[in-house]
Amino acid sequence: MAESRAAWDKVAEDFKVLGRHVKQHYDQRPRPEGSGEPQGGAPVDRGSEVQEIPEGQQGQAPPAADRRKVDETLEKLRDSLEQAFSALGDAVRDPQVGEQTKKAANSLSDALTATFSEASERFRKR
Repeated sequence: MAESRAAWDKVAEDFKVLGRHVKQHYDQRPRPEGSGEPQGGAPVDRGSEVQEIPEGQQGQAPPAADRRKVDETLEKLRDSLEQAFSALGDAVRDPQVGEQTKKAANSLSDALTATFSEASERFRKR
């Protein structure tokens, strides 16, 4: 059991390192103006505003101002997703990230092998 525990600890560490590499690529991407995010990539907490729809207005088209807010929010979401996927694409092309990905995959394979080996050994003892 100690072997599989150590193997899974290595998997966790290798994937943390891989995550840091990908995050570094994300943080280095330029932010669109007015994105509401500081240069470090941390989102700004704007809180949440919930509005009740007055009785008799359910099912009706939202007012133009509300529609603009929805459109702006969807545009920001699209920009954020575009930025995230672009950063992921950059990370995939980075040889250092490729090496870390291989290392993490090998650690995962080793951990699975150790776990199944230990499980098999336990079943044989029964």
